[in-house]
Amino acid sequence: MTSYIVSYDLKNTEGSQDYQPLWDYFEAHEAQRVQESLWFLSSSLSARKLTELLMTFVDPSTNFFISELVDESWWENEKEGTNEWFKANPPLR
Repeated sequence: MTSYIVSYDLKNTEGSQDYQPLWDYFEAHEAQRVQESLWFLSSSLSARKLTELLMTFVDPSTNFFISELVDESWWENEKEGTNEWFKANPPLR
């Protein structure tokens, strides 16, 4: 499994955006919320395939950035549980 950084943002802020299906997917796959719209997620999918899948849960105006999480990553003041998730899902490189 590859550990990824998953970030999303609205391109079009008009209308309501329902992120619950996306959050349900993250919860079902034991993802870790690091910031409000930034998550760590382990997956056997490629970054491209993962993006395509996650886009099915949100409005098409949503922007995604997904990149492999590497060992030299660093953060401060993250949400509770981030360090534990990182230890349980170490990067491949």
